[in-house]
Formats: sequence, C-alpha cells, structure tokens
Amino acid sequence: MYALFLILNDIDKLDKIQEIFYENRCGATSVDSQGLGKILLEHHIDVSVFAGIRKLVEGNTPYNKTIMSVIQKEEKLRKIIDLINEELELDSKKGIGFLFVLPVIECHGYIHDKGKKE
Repeated sequence: MYALFLILNDIDKLDKIQEIFYENRCGATSVDSQGLGKILLEHHIDVSVFAGIRKLVEGNTPYNKTIMSVIQKEEKLRKIIDLINEELELDSKKGIGFLFVLPVIECHGYIHDKGKKE
C-alpha cells in the first residue's frame, strides 16, 4: 500500500488532477496548503536562505493544494503517476508542483472491497 502526495502549485489544474483519480476509481483528499517560503515572505521575515527564492514565489498564488491518496496496488499507483506527469509535466516544467510516494505500513479505517480487482 502506498501514500501518494502531490503538492500542486498550479491550482488551475486541480479539476483535471481530481478527474485522474476519479476516472481510475481512486479516492483522494485535497487540502489548502502553503509553503514555508511564501509564509516567510508574507511575514517579511528576512532569512538569507530564502532570499534566492523570493523571485520564484512573489506574485504566485498565495497557497497551493496538497492532494493525498492511499493506493493499494503498485500498478494503479504507476498508472496514476504517469497520468499526473502527462498532465503536469512535473519533470520539465518547474514550479507547477511536486509529487512523492511513501509506503504505508499500517492503515486503519481504509475501506477496501476485497472482491474487486484494482
């Protein structure tokens, strides 16, 4: 079982990303989120490490969306990652967002129909 996290900076793409999960019968949760760099800029905290990213985040949307999904099968995970990469071009277009996957060791409250094939 895997936990997929997508930090989506280009929130105009949110509907399309949600369609990818829905069309592949995969649940997902979206929450508003905000990166540390943007928070520091909004509070006028001058940290030298973040001075270089000021130009990258100023003028952008003040928040992003974090999309989380628990996916049971690796095949489905790979398919969803491929579709997200196809839509967002994460490896070639910088700043749109980033995606990472973590193993799920234990999960409670996750409803899975064992009779269905994913």
